[in-house]
Amino acid sequence: MTLLALLVAAAFAADGPTLLQAVDAGLNGAGDTTARMTAHTEVPGQQAKDAAFQLWTRGPQRLVQFEAPGDMKGTRVLVESATQMYVWLPAYNKVRRVASHVNNQGFMGTMFSDADMSTTRFSELYQAAVKSEAGSAVTLTLTPKAGLTTAYARIEMDVDLGMKLPTTLRYYDASGQHLKTETRSEYVCKPAKSGKDFCQPGQLKMVDHTRKDAFTVLKQEVLAVDSGLDVDLFSQRVLQRGVE
Repeated sequence: MTLLALLVAAAFAADGPTLLQAVDAGLNGAGDTTARMTAHTEVPGQQAKDAAFQLWTRGPQRLVQFEAPGDMKGTRVLVESATQMYVWLPAYNKVRRVASHVNNQGFMGTMFSDADMSTTRFSELYQAAVKSEAGSAVTLTLTPKAGLTTAYARIEMDVDLGMKLPTTLRYYDASGQHLKTETRSEYVCKPAKSGKDFCQPGQLKMVDHTRKDAFTVLKQEVLAVDSGLDVDLFSQRVLQRGVE
């Protein structure tokens, strides 16, 4: 690393809030994305489950459309914000709002909760302090900002200083119990309209330690970045109709 790069890295490492804001900037460095994803879930004592879906994002909004397995094909989920989520189930032929109190439950049978899937700006919810530094990595301790109710009482986030993006997140409850561990790896970068590369993990793994280390592995193929997705795509009308 050059001297300038070392100085910049040291500045970020010394300042937890600034580093967390840089992480948020990286996580939200594209106006929109289109991706195809697969999910593999294993729970001890149960048969493994696989799923495939398409994912469109625009800022905090998410639209998910399942392609497999057969009993989930056509199921769609719309995330308008961290507190507004809707699901369309073919069997019921109607849109249902997901109650906010179930946001910590597994997203469509995976170890990722609805809150895990929708949180992209940690600095809006958590304050950050540097816990440790090791070479090009810094561990941040995130705790809820005053007056806010969050999915977790504490998060420990390992950040790669080169990318300024998270590689591991450890989630805890108020008693200090280690609930889950998420790893993000195989980052792939594509140019965004901002002029900078937008990087997303090709693989995400969530291990639920409260369920005998049951886990889900998400594999992601980013198809397009900043393609100009229409705001109307993220609507309940499209949620009902689907995307062809």
